[in-house]
Amino acid sequence: MWLTELSTGSGGAINVAGSLRMQSYKMALAIASPYTTAEVRGVRTREAVEEFGRRLRSQGLLNGLPAGREHPVRIRYDELEKTFTNVIQPSAIGSITSEEDRRRFLDNIPTFVDRVDGFVFALEADLNARLRLLKIVLTVTLSGALGVTFLMLWIMRRRIFDPILELGRALGSVREGGFDVRVEEGERNEIGLLRRDFNFMTEELGRLYGSLEAEVAAKTADLHQRNELLGLLNRAAEALQSEGAGFEAAVRDVLREAEGFLKCTGLAVYVRPADGTELIRFAATDDWTDAEARRAEMRGASGDVMGEMRALGLPDDDGSVNALETLAGIMGRALERAVKKQDERRLAVLEERSTIARELHDSIAQSLSFSRIQLLRLQRAVDGGAARDEVSSITAELREGISSAYRQLREVLTAFRLQVNASGLAGAVDETVRAFENRTGVPVRLQNRYLGAELTANELVHLTHILREALSNVEKHARAKSVAVTVEGLEGGGFRLAVEDDGIGLPEKAEKASHFGLGIMAERAQALHGTLTCSRRPEGGTKVELIRPALY
Repeated sequence: MWLTELSTGSGGAINVAGSLRMQSYKMALAIASPYTTAEVRGVRTREAVEEFGRRLRSQGLLNGLPAGREHPVRIRYDELEKTFTNVIQPSAIGSITSEEDRRRFLDNIPTFVDRVDGFVFALEADLNARLRLLKIVLTVTLSGALGVTFLMLWIMRRRIFDPILELGRALGSVREGGFDVRVEEGERNEIGLLRRDFNFMTEELGRLYGSLEAEVAAKTADLHQRNELLGLLNRAAEALQSEGAGFEAAVRDVLREAEGFLKCTGLAVYVRPADGTELIRFAATDDWTDAEARRAEMRGASGDVMGEMRALGLPDDDGSVNALETLAGIMGRALERAVKKQDERRLAVLEERSTIARELHDSIAQSLSFSRIQLLRLQRAVDGGAARDEVSSITAELREGISSAYRQLREVLTAFRLQVNASGLAGAVDETVRAFENRTGVPVRLQNRYLGAELTANELVHLTHILREALSNVEKHARAKSVAVTVEGLEGGGFRLAVEDDGIGLPEKAEKASHFGLGIMAERAQALHGTLTCSRRPEGGTKVELIRPALY
């Protein structure tokens, strides 16, 4: 490493020394150039002299010089530095103003360049000598390393490899079940200690192997039972996804399968009624009897106790008890989910009934009330002997009222004939838009970019009704040539629905113009925990926008 470092320094010094020759030519060119003015020649001469001096005394060149003052390379450098300082530099600087110094510089520069060449050659010769020394040292080192390597291999083969190979053959016998094999302990060193430990190991293995097979069989049986339990729990979780009457049948199927797995004589599920009274039996296996049984609480995801799972003749071991408790947990969460879905469906039905009642009251009931008044007027006019024209006028108004009630009834029936299919939000929006296009011929630009979680059935009904009512208002009042419908997700999990048209714009009394439609839409938006706005567009037309922020 030392010789390499010295060689690296010499290489750098040779590069710098070689550049001194070119710098000498640059000084001579700057001084002897007849094509420049005196001022330019002076500037270039000083720059060339300073650059030559900086390179001559640079650290890269000095690091490559030998340390001893008597070394030939050092002597040549000292002579070169002295000649530059005493002869070349003064004459070069003086040549700026003196023609005599200029001639003196040009007379001395060839000799000075020869000194630079001699210095470079001396550096190269010194580097070659170091490289030859490096080659000799490396050759000797490699030869010695090879000799030591062969010697160590011979020693290691006798003292390490042969004993280890013998130990390996003994291990092969152990691998085939021969625990009676032994090896000679040999010398008192690490290999000997390893061989003694090997003999102790084979003796212990022979003693333990007898009981190992029985333990492996027990562990295998336990693992097989755990795998069967996981399969049972997975099938139970899938089966309990059913709804309505199918849920009770799924519970019975799970109980029958679990009865065979738990090796018990009966299984039953008891649920807690809404009033919190005594538990009642929800489902049980065919051979169930109301006797003393082991019980496991069924808790929902919220932690509420949904009931109990009871088992007759359950084996009294930890595996069976844990399996019963795990199955009870799955059953509890499934019951909670079924109750929640049933409540949601009931709430959706109640909300729809309330909405139908409001719409019937705000539309058909008012029209029928008006018709009843007209009938009373007609009766009084006939009884009073009114003129034929007056009777015809009342009859026309009555006919118009009945026609209006019939038309409003058809609108209500159309609005509440909505069915939510399995295609979710995307399918409901697309179906509503396509039905509007087919009915009116007005083109609709649909952008559905909502990729969030699917809505519940109740929420989907409300959203579809809002979209249908907005498009119905466009058809009845807007006189639009095109419509744009946008559904997109908002940050955090909410969504936005916008219906924009290029029609005549929102009338001043929007509620009156669209009858009860905007009010019902606002109520549905409130049921979705969102806000509904209806406004004029600056470029013309109407914009209906529903924004439902993230709920969690």
